[in-house]
Amino acid sequence: MKKKILVVDDDIDVLESRRIVLEHSNFEVVTATNIKVAGEILEQNNIVLIILDVMMEKDTDGFVFAQNVKMNEKTKHIPIILATAVNQRTKFKFDMEQDGAFLPVEKFMEKPIDPDDLIATIRGLLK
Repeated sequence: MKKKILVVDDDIDVLESRRIVLEHSNFEVVTATNIKVAGEILEQNNIVLIILDVMMEKDTDGFVFAQNVKMNEKTKHIPIILATAVNQRTKFKFDMEQDGAFLPVEKFMEKPIDPDDLIATIRGLLK
């Protein structure tokens, strides 16, 4: 049985490219373009990992969703990879070296994410 990964991003092209990379690496992929749908998918599926965009135009930011996942007894064990563009990281004014421990995620990756790095990170988190 393939491990199921939830990818949350409002950019359809990003969702499709992530789906292709992950399916090629033998993962099952479920996608959501907003936080509401992501929450519904999370409740209805056996998700083993979440790849989450920080900022989505028409939605709350990824930090809020990540916090909600980590505060829920049923989902707090699910690793989260937070993905963002450099300009978003600057906008939030945090430093991964200093502030990373305070984020409700296991890994932070800057877009564009190298497919090989993504797969290696996922495999490391799912060990």
